[in-house]
Amino acid sequence: MKKSDIKILLVLAGVLAVALSIFLYARPKKEEIDSLNAQTAQLTAQYNDLQSKVDKEDEIKAETEQYNKDFEDVLKDYPADLNQESTVMFLKGVEDENEFSHENVTLPTDTEYYVLGSGAVSGDASVSTDASVSTDASASSESDDQYIVIKDAYEVDYKGTYEGLKSYLAYIADYKYRMTISEIEINYEADAEDPTKVINGNLVLNGYAISGPDRTPDEPNVNVPEGKKNIFADGNTATSSSKASTSYDADGAAEIITNHDLVVLLENAGNDTNSGIIVAASEADSSSYVTSSENAVSDLNVDVYEKDGKNYVSYAIGSNKFEKEVTSNDVKVYVKSSARVNADDTNGVNVKLTNSTTLPVYFKVVDDDASNPRFVLGETSGGVKVY
Repeated sequence: MKKSDIKILLVLAGVLAVALSIFLYARPKKEEIDSLNAQTAQLTAQYNDLQSKVDKEDEIKAETEQYNKDFEDVLKDYPADLNQESTVMFLKGVEDENEFSHENVTLPTDTEYYVLGSGAVSGDASVSTDASVSTDASASSESDDQYIVIKDAYEVDYKGTYEGLKSYLAYIADYKYRMTISEIEINYEADAEDPTKVINGNLVLNGYAISGPDRTPDEPNVNVPEGKKNIFADGNTATSSSKASTSYDADGAAEIITNHDLVVLLENAGNDTNSGIIVAASEADSSSYVTSSENAVSDLNVDVYEKDGKNYVSYAIGSNKFEKEVTSNDVKVYVKSSARVNADDTNGVNVKLTNSTTLPVYFKVVDDDASNPRFVLGETSGGVKVY
């Protein structure tokens, strides 16, 4: 082989070696360097962004705190749910405050309306009244971090006076929770003595709620008679729970007002002189008082029993209890009640009577609120009758 050929081969081998070194080492290193440079640029940008936030740390914390406060202030305008018990009591409260009555109200199923941070819900998905709701059908129901707006449209047929309707609209506008009226129809009452003052019609009342993290639904304030366990017995508050005739029937047990073994006084809890609920063996004997100042329905347990050959009656509200010997052949309880002052006046008693003796027990109820009684006779055993 000629020397010139050998030189050419050596040059080609050198070129090949250089090409291989570039392909196998230099090129990957360059790609790695480019990648590191890109990461460095990204991290530098993140660092600069975080550093700018560190420089404004106090300002950002103050803004965040203010945003959270503003958000909580908005949430306060909406309940956590729209349960029907609270709705019914709200409607009743409206009637108590105004010359206005709801002749008919449609209570709809809750409907999703909006998801905070996501926008309006597509379609009308029915949801339950608890905090776990669905957005599309199931996707967002799995998330406990979303605040979901629920809307109910109550269709109302009403009757009232013109002034009552104005007061009703003001009541809705000033109510503690956000509500709107989207439709209203007003007609005069043609058969009324003064048709220009008596009106009727229908309207659509929209209620809104926001369910979500740490939102607790309001406890319904329901203070109405709950019926009785034995549907074959007579009434529960102002009627008899026994059909047997007694010597008190002739005058409606008027004698019990002046001659009784127990007295139950039921007044507005906000009165300035006494507790709203007083149960006593005698009004003159304050040592026998069992009382409650709570503006709520209290459980009053009355027990009639025999001990050591004698008959006794005890009465208790919570742990406050008093016992009295009964020397007569019956137990007479005088209940002196009163009409409610307003919708916020909610106190009363739910009486549980346990009578393990042969003595009959008679309640005489006077001046109780006709539409929303303070006195309710609940669970009973043994002979009992209410006048």
